[in-house]
Amino acid sequence: MNKISLLILFLACLCLVTEAQLTFTSSWGGKRGAVTATMSCRSDETIAAIYKLIQNEAERLLLCQKP
Repeated sequence: MNKISLLILFLACLCLVTEAQLTFTSSWGGKRGAVTATMSCRSDETIAAIYKLIQNEAERLLLCQKP
């Protein structure tokens, strides 16, 4: 019982110390913000390649699930 109380106390302290924030905005600084600002059009070939990649990975996952 004492070990459980100590574990709960430790986890509570850890939760108080740990803090994180994620912010996704279009004005996010750095090189990524500059690259996305210059890419205003999308390439149909790129979208088709991404679609095909996702499709291939989905098929591969289905094959892995078979016994």
